[in-house]
Amino acid sequence: MMARRGVGRFVNVTIPTDRSPQGLRYSVVVPTYQRRAVVASSVLALAGLVGPSFEVLVVVDGSTDGTAEQLRSLRLPWDLRIIEQPNAGAASARNRGASEARGEVILFLDDDMRAAPDLLLRHDEAYAEGADAVLGHIPVDPASPASFLLRGLSAWADERCARLAEGGAKLTFLDLLTGQLSVRRSVFAALGGFDEQFTLGGTFGGEDTDFGRRLFDQGYRVVFAPRATSWQHYTVTPAAYLRQWHQTGAADVLYVRKHPDEVGDVFAARRPRRRSNRWVFRPLARVPVLSRFVGFSARRSVVALAGSRPDDPRVERWFFLVRNLEYWRGVERAGGIPRPRPFRVLCYHAVSDLAGAARIEQYGVPPRQLRQQLRALRWAGFRFVTPAEATGAVMGELGLPRRSVLVTFDDCYQDLLDAGLPVLQAERVPAAAFAVAGGIGGTNSWDVAIGAPALPLLDAAGLRLLEQGGVVVGAHGWSHRPLPSVPVDQLGQETTGAFRALAAVGLRPSPSFAYPHGAYHPASRSAVGAAGATTAFTVTSGLVRPGVVDPLAVPRIEVLRHDGVGLRFLGKVAVAGRLPDLAPARTAGRRLLRRARRRLRG
Repeated sequence: MMARRGVGRFVNVTIPTDRSPQGLRYSVVVPTYQRRAVVASSVLALAGLVGPSFEVLVVVDGSTDGTAEQLRSLRLPWDLRIIEQPNAGAASARNRGASEARGEVILFLDDDMRAAPDLLLRHDEAYAEGADAVLGHIPVDPASPASFLLRGLSAWADERCARLAEGGAKLTFLDLLTGQLSVRRSVFAALGGFDEQFTLGGTFGGEDTDFGRRLFDQGYRVVFAPRATSWQHYTVTPAAYLRQWHQTGAADVLYVRKHPDEVGDVFAARRPRRRSNRWVFRPLARVPVLSRFVGFSARRSVVALAGSRPDDPRVERWFFLVRNLEYWRGVERAGGIPRPRPFRVLCYHAVSDLAGAARIEQYGVPPRQLRQQLRALRWAGFRFVTPAEATGAVMGELGLPRRSVLVTFDDCYQDLLDAGLPVLQAERVPAAAFAVAGGIGGTNSWDVAIGAPALPLLDAAGLRLLEQGGVVVGAHGWSHRPLPSVPVDQLGQETTGAFRALAAVGLRPSPSFAYPHGAYHPASRSAVGAAGATTAFTVTSGLVRPGVVDPLAVPRIEVLRHDGVGLRFLGKVAVAGRLPDLAPARTAGRRLLRRARRRLRG
């Protein structure tokens, strides 16, 4: 099985395992967003729970519809803990609730779940038999508004329960749903909670499957309890349902980037080879302008028909065809099914305004310009990948989305921590940085020697903070000398010694190396490989082509101050290198224009 490589960063929830009040067994965590009446009804139903002791925490994830006020007005036989946070998605809301939970077991319920009175008792029966996590039955609430979506969901829920309750049934991570899921608090803490990348910005899907995968991978015992029932009061409209499927397509791409060994199974379930998908929906989804126009028109038409003719079988068939289109549009929006594709690596240096600095002015990109460049790339359809994904692609182990970009920083100046890291975190961009191992806590002596001003380099504590902030740290040599100028007997110190020095100050150095000044020759390339590096980066422009590129001579696109934030910058990234010098052409054009004006006047 292919080794899994992470995609992006996610918050590891720190949950003390020894703070449960005496006798408090369960913490019921309910995340909610903009569903005041629905969540209030679900919380009232919890008043009927019997059995083990429990507390209830509702995490209001940025709702502006008066949800918190409505919940505070409820008359309940116990204190309801209401936690408010800015909108950050369902995974974040669940993690927040879990971080404040005090019970031995955390029970996650969706905000539209009406719990059966004996729900905790049924979960507790499974824990008494050694379960680490428990799933229950989630049938549809008969009081839900009637629709063909409701009929389909009800049939699915009943089939799921019958299948999982059957003797010898094999429960897998694909069966795990957060609508009703309990897990020992110690287990949840050990796994680090839900990956918040999946539901950032209120998007839908993927975080439950990912959590289930990690549960099963770590060998925890997950049990299905068919008598543990919570009824789902399903109020999702046809328009919202189509949006969810669009988001599910994007979530599936993110999921297989994180778990690449499952790419076949995940997308096979969506029947990509089906004729309508293969010849119509998938090709259509790859044409952005046409896809948006057709998608908008189809959604608008089918939603109107679903409202006026909800029982017409032809409308139902048309609706689910549009659903398939929305799914594949979501896949394409996220870059398509990951496969071996060329990608780009950007190389930054200082994250400072170095205007007027002799020799190095162009190597300083101010924080505002960095932020604008990252946003411009995302606007233009580029997708940021992690160093691990880039390495996997170079080694031929992983696929990537279309127009993938890896962001790297050389030298590890102090401004990378002070100014660069906040930008990367705010823009949710993973990155790698390469530290000069012999200069930790010093200055850029190699630039000072040619008349440039001194700039501080990160010390050991700063590098550790950078790593803790999600930036992968690799080696940039020991002294920053161009390796071709280093005597052969000193290449080991510049390569192997650099990696050892980074590990000695408490880092977990990545097996990646950036050649100082981008310079290398056969002997230095061999020394870098002997030091254990899997990838080494130059500053030679070009696309990184998996299966073609030398892993120890990976090209990068140097980003300079004068590249700006607009078309010049995007054009440079698009062509994977320096744009041609257009000054001669502009001069010739001005001359021709002047001649034309003189002739017209004459």
